[in-house]
Amino acid sequence: RRIMQRIGRALSCTAAATLALAHVRSNEVFAKEEAAAPLPKSVELRCSPLSPHCSRIKVFFQHLNADVQHIGTSPLSGDSVQAVVDGQPVSNVNELVGQLRGSTSKPPVFTPAQALEEQRWCNWTEEKLVPCIQVNVFRSPKEAKSALETVMKKTEMGAINRSFVSQAGSFYKYLGAKWFVKRKLKLEQDERIALMSMVDEWVAAVGSRGFAGGCAPNQADLAVFGALNSIEGLLAFEEVLTQTGVSPWYQRVAAYRAEQST
Repeated sequence: RRIMQRIGRALSCTAAATLALAHVRSNEVFAKEEAAAPLPKSVELRCSPLSPHCSRIKVFFQHLNADVQHIGTSPLSGDSVQAVVDGQPVSNVNELVGQLRGSTSKPPVFTPAQALEEQRWCNWTEEKLVPCIQVNVFRSPKEAKSALETVMKKTEMGAINRSFVSQAGSFYKYLGAKWFVKRKLKLEQDERIALMSMVDEWVAAVGSRGFAGGCAPNQADLAVFGALNSIEGLLAFEEVLTQTGVSPWYQRVAAYRAEQST
């Protein structure tokens, strides 16, 4: 009986060692493939200044030390992002971001301790947080008008166009947000409460770590930061910072990015 137990333990250890070795080798192959992907030097993004999707992508490329130019389009243009990378139009910028996910530069860009956790939160940001942010910006005619006016102050637009966008555009975006909540997000609670809950969920996931990536932001940190950064200066952003525990983490990511850009 003891002999059989020893044989069983030996087989278990051998299987574990084999799986571990296979995992290491697969990671080495993956790392070589990712390292072969050239890092972009210049990126041009055309999108609405209120797009959390665009902001998330912009933060990603900035972290790769690319020269990012953001050309703001009409705040009524929706959430589409047109990208030109190193002079070449990119049909699917999300796909490119995925390809560059494991790329390295100096300092290291992404070295997540838990790749699955990182990917899960990146998907969560794109599928849940970003849409919820979008509807919160335009959740009432008053907030929609305020958001559009904030953006228009930074754009070259005539007085007549500004008035039209402010009045008709805000109501249009408000109705669109309400339809989006009802048909797409299927929220069972107030949009703002839902946003607060999502942000608190993220804060709980980061926990006592400085960042989700540990000592430095990983792609999940950058994705959430970029999405929230798109509404900085708006009422929704102020309430998120004051009514959740996200402010310390947000400031740490902002400080890290500022330090890396110098």
